[in-house]
Order: sequence, then structure tokens, then C-alpha cells
Amino acid sequence: MFPGIRNVLLQRPDRTFVNKLIHLVLPMALQQLLMSSLFIFDTIFVGGLGDAYLGAVGQAGNLTMLMWCGYYAISSAGSIYAAQYWGKNKDVTGVRKAFTVSLLFNAVIAVVFFAIAFFLRDFLMQILSRDPEVRRIGSLYLSIVCFAYPFWAVSSVIAAILRSVGITKMPMIASVVSSVVNIAIDSVLVNGYLGFPKLGVPVAAASTILASVIELVLLLIFARRSDGALDGKFSDFVRPEKSMVLQFLKTALPLAAKDQLWAAGVTVYSIAFAALGVASTAAFNVYNTLGEFMNVLFVSLGGAGGILIGHELGAGEIARAKNYAWRLIRLVTISGILLCPVFILLRDVMLLPFPNLTQGALQDAKGALLLMSFIIWAKGINFTNMNGILRSGGDTVGAAAIDIGMLWLVGVPLTTVAAMVLHLPFTAVFAMTCVEELVKVGVGIARVRRYKWAKVLV
Repeated sequence: MFPGIRNVLLQRPDRTFVNKLIHLVLPMALQQLLMSSLFIFDTIFVGGLGDAYLGAVGQAGNLTMLMWCGYYAISSAGSIYAAQYWGKNKDVTGVRKAFTVSLLFNAVIAVVFFAIAFFLRDFLMQILSRDPEVRRIGSLYLSIVCFAYPFWAVSSVIAAILRSVGITKMPMIASVVSSVVNIAIDSVLVNGYLGFPKLGVPVAAASTILASVIELVLLLIFARRSDGALDGKFSDFVRPEKSMVLQFLKTALPLAAKDQLWAAGVTVYSIAFAALGVASTAAFNVYNTLGEFMNVLFVSLGGAGGILIGHELGAGEIARAKNYAWRLIRLVTISGILLCPVFILLRDVMLLPFPNLTQGALQDAKGALLLMSFIIWAKGINFTNMNGILRSGGDTVGAAAIDIGMLWLVGVPLTTVAAMVLHLPFTAVFAMTCVEELVKVGVGIARVRRYKWAKVLV
């Protein structure tokens, strides 16, 4: 039964919940912060080449985002089962079955997206942009960066499984090292600093490949030394039963469909903003990059909370799992409200790294950041509900229906009409994307209240 908003807000602090959450969330938040910093630095370096280059890499990145959504869906499904197996008396064999089936499905995704990026890149860029120069640069970027896709397929699964059993520092360290390498190379070679030649977009893509290789190697080394569920040996590949594969598919397919359709919707957003001009395209891509930074805390809290709740469900502690869910929502809501004025005050500071953007692009990006600051609490609740609470018990159908329904029934129609039919200014078009988040809060909370997610899966 839903405890009521007043009871949710006035719950007494639970030291056990707080300690467990902090143990999980701090390394995940640092890793997420580093990944966001990497995207910001990449955007800064490429943005130094001009609006067309920034728009091209941003538009080409939509395919990589689609691919990552597939990886994330499969890895999330694997971590759901791994977390519950681990909560069930640390069932190592079960965790390894989840690892094996996740890796197999990620391999399929890697092959498909590599083929699209390498062989169909010119056709893809014709869809994503009307500007010939943006198309040319984006096609070049895709032809190189796609070689990182197979490495990410493996590393995303290893990192997800390690986190699901409580090993969060090792994935964080691997991300730190790979991010530093990527940033170091980009900082001197993209724009030609410290006497090095100016190599532009090709080196930005190549450094991403190198970073992905380094991250995977480190994860394999750390997994082998962890003495946990994964130790980097062939024994980690435990053949899952047919029933488990079918059950995994039942969980993973809604996640995959949801994430792919979500990414497709975001791609429609980018096409709509591209219709407003090159400056608007650059502004939207700058916002997307800075938005990753603004959402670091909420992505980490949602992921860590989902793991924590999954452990309780696996142990059969249904009542405690429900209680933890509401504590998590309270924490995220309060955090979002407190961060709103902070982000409003920091808008100009966040845009300082982009001095080479045109004045129009900077003004549009500033407007987007202002609107997002006002609804950051809503995005936090949605992250927590969709990617944490509902997923922890396998309610992936409910999460998918809400995420995709709100995006395609509310966000996409409003945004495309505002941009392509009414030709409204950038800020007015961006406001349409915010409406989706607000509607989703109410629908998501209603789903959590029904407790269909509070189930033991293993």
C-alpha cells in the first residue's frame, strides 16, 4: 500500500539504508562524472573546430547512442538477475549465467551497429543533417569510431555485473584511466596544441577507440583479481538453461525496445532542432553534453538504488524493498529541488568551455540549461523510477510503456510540430521536451505505487 506523501517525507532516517547506498553510489557517481567530463571535453575540443564540426559529431553520435542503449538494456537485464542471485546467498553460478547470456546478446548488437556505422554511414548522415559539410564530417567520424563498438560490448557487461554484486570501485578506476587517456590525446591533437599537428575529428574518434581498449583490458585484469563472481577465467562462462534464456529475454526485450525507441525519439529531437539551423544543432548537442553532467547524481542514485533494492528482493525482503524505494524517491526529490538554483546560477560557468560557438548557439544553449534547471527534480524522479525501482524487480514492461509512451505520445509530437510546422524559436521548441518529463513523473509514481515491480525473480 502506498504510504502517503506525508509519511514518505517524514520517514525516520535508516542508517543501514544510507550506508549501503553511499557504498554503492559514490564510486558510481564518480564514474558517471568522469564519463560526463569525457563527453564535455570531447565536445569542447571538437567545438573548437567550429559549429559544423560540433554539429556533425553530435549528429553522428546519435547512432552510438542507439547502440549504447542496446548495451545498456542487455547489461541492465543481466545486472537485475545478477543482483538477485547475489542477494540469494551469493549464488556465484547464477551470476555467471547472467554474465554469459548478457555477453552473447551484446555481441549481436555490436555486429549490427558496426555494420550500420561502417557500411551505411553516408546514408545515415543524409537522414541526420541537411548540411553537406556536417554530413561529410559526421560520416568520417563514424567510419573510425565504430571500431570501438565491440570493445564496449564486452566492457559494459563486465562493469554491470561487477556493480551488481557490490564491486563498484573497479569499474570506476577503469573509467578514470580510459577517460584520462582519451582527454590527454584529444587535448593536444584535435586542435594541434603543444607543437603537435592539428588532426581534427579523425583523432577524436581514434582516441575513443584506444580508450575503449584500455578500459576493457583493465576490467579484465580487475575481474580476475576480484575473487568474486567474475575472476576473468573461462569458468565465468556458465551455460544458462533454456528457461533462464527465455526469462532473460522476457526482461531484456522490453528494456531493449524501450531504450532503442527512446534513443530513436531523442534522434527525432535532434533532427527537429537541426531543422532550425546549424547554430541550433550545435546548441542542442552542447545541452546534451552538459545535461549528462547535470544528471550525474540522479543516474547514480537510480542505478545504486536499483541494485540495493534488487538485493533485498533476492533475499525475499519484500517489505524492506518497498520501503527503500520510497526512501530513494524522497532523497532524489529533495536533491533535485536543492540543485535547481545551483544550476541556474552556474549556467554561464558551464558554457565557458565553448567560446568558439556563435552567439546564437550560446544563447540557445543557455535557454535550454535554464529550462532544464527548473525540471531537474522531475528528471531525477524519472531516472530513479524507470532505471532503478521498476527494473529492480523485473517490471521492465511497465518501465518501457511509460518511457516510450510519454516520449512518443507527448514529447515527439509537441517538439516536431513546434520546430517543423510552427517554426518556433529554439527555447520554445526545447520547452516541449520538458513537458514530457513532467507528465512522466505522475505516471511513473502511479506505477511504483502498484508494487508490480516488487517480485523475486530467482
